[in-house]
Amino acid sequence: MTALVWRNPKAPIHHWKSPAGAWQRIHVFFAGPISGFQLLIVVDAFSKWVEIIPTKTTTSSFCTQTLDELFDTFGFPYVLVSENGRQFVSQEFENFLTNNGITIKKALHKLEGESGGILHKVRTVKTLLRATPVNSGNSPYMLMFGRQIRTRLAAKIRARPKSEPRLGIIVREFLPGSRVQARNYSIPGSKWEFGRVTRRLGNLHYQIETEDGRIWIRHLDQLLPAPGILGNHGGGVYT
Repeated sequence: MTALVWRNPKAPIHHWKSPAGAWQRIHVFFAGPISGFQLLIVVDAFSKWVEIIPTKTTTSSFCTQTLDELFDTFGFPYVLVSENGRQFVSQEFENFLTNNGITIKKALHKLEGESGGILHKVRTVKTLLRATPVNSGNSPYMLMFGRQIRTRLAAKIRARPKSEPRLGIIVREFLPGSRVQARNYSIPGSKWEFGRVTRRLGNLHYQIETEDGRIWIRHLDQLLPAPGILGNHGGGVYT
């Protein structure tokens, strides 16, 4: 008589759709230990922007506080994917964790003989990963902020661009609530989306909410006043 063997069915693979913009879906997981620290790693699924936080504790309160600080800077994502959720236990997600975790750990291990503590080495690795082009050919810096960041290395080896006054330059700024057109980098080509300014982030960057509710961060050069708006009537201020 043949014995019956019961096999649990395999869990279906969860396929992630590519998000339409930066910081809409983030993946959060731990890797380590490295130099006695665990690494809380946060990766933006669209831009591959990475945050690496060394920690001696992995408690929920630490994770909540750390994520709150990131959300204060980048805004709240639509989806947060954690390695703890049962719905995310799939080969695709495991590969995502493994590939990102191994990349970061290998980069940190290469710096073990270098001077400086774990925080200095983490900053070095983050800068390298953020400046490296991803599948789209753009770096996480470009996909996240719409421009290349002048890194420490670039500051050392590249001369400062000459500033030449030009006639007819329009200096503009946008007030909170201004209706604007913002460059859409999720679609190839020069496509613009309508939205409103929700926050000003420094001298040249703005947080934009598009008409369909997406949150973008855009440089002044990636923004235009909405048609029909001129002067300071809720739109750009021109000087």
